Amino acid sequence: MHVPPPHWGLPPAPPLGFPPPPPVLPSNGAGITALVLGCIAVTTGFVFFLFWLTAILGIMAVVFGIVGWNRARNGLASNKPMAIVGTALGGVGIALSVVGLVLTVFLVGEVKKGIDQDARDREASAGVEPTPSEEEDEDDGLTKADTQTLDFGGTARYSDGLKITVAKPEKTELSRYSVKEGYVAYKVEVTVENGTGKTVDLDLTSVKARDGDGAGLERTYDSGTGFSQGVTGRPHAGKSVSGTYLYLVPEKKAGDRMEVSVEPGVVTYKEAAWSGSVK
Repeated sequence: MHVPPPHWGLPPAPPLGFPPPPPVLPSNGAGITALVLGCIAVTTGFVFFLFWLTAILGIMAVVFGIVGWNRARNGLASNKPMAIVGTALGGVGIALSVVGLVLTVFLVGEVKKGIDQDARDREASAGVEPTPSEEEDEDDGLTKADTQTLDFGGTARYSDGLKITVAKPEKTELSRYSVKEGYVAYKVEVTVENGTGKTVDLDLTSVKARDGDGAGLERTYDSGTGFSQGVTGRPHAGKSVSGTYLYLVPEKKAGDRMEVSVEPGVVTYKEAAWSGSVK
């Protein structure tokens, strides 16, 4: 009787040795990061005042690009072109950040120079002529217009030749559509004479009025009487411009004192003031 070998029917024995290692996946994260950061750095680089952000993104793109490049050389990554492009874009971003820094410093310097020049111009043009003319009273514009309150009818003279005259306010009647109960209207006529030798922009001229107690008065408009147009325009040298303003005064203060201040051009000249009784 034949007895089968004891291993018949059993699975074959495993081969001798170690199993093959698992495949190594490429590590492409550094190259991808470098490309993304480089693209953002170049984009922000065209906004020059974001130079600081561009520099940070550019440096990070270069660092990640070099890391990704080395990994690709050692066979640990498969996106070497991506790492190279990211590194190059990071370098472009760094260059743009330098340009943005230079432009920012230049523009800040120019703005500061402009502000300083405007301040010097205001100081130079805001003084009033110290010598009165023979035809006018000594009180009319002898000292600086921003420190002396003139009488109504007086003329403030600025050092560049500009002259402003404010006539005495006069009580006036408004059309029935502009009347405000409990108030009386006064018209104020302002005349600006351009003796500067050049065109002057008066579109931003500011005129304010206050009562005898220093409280501001409300300006009103009345097209029916024609008293609604203030001082505007750009008069040439030797020309003058006049404007009329309407202010509402409480009835209990009607006939009291008023104060009117004028600032021609708002920025170029300092404010001049007039006051007096309006009886």
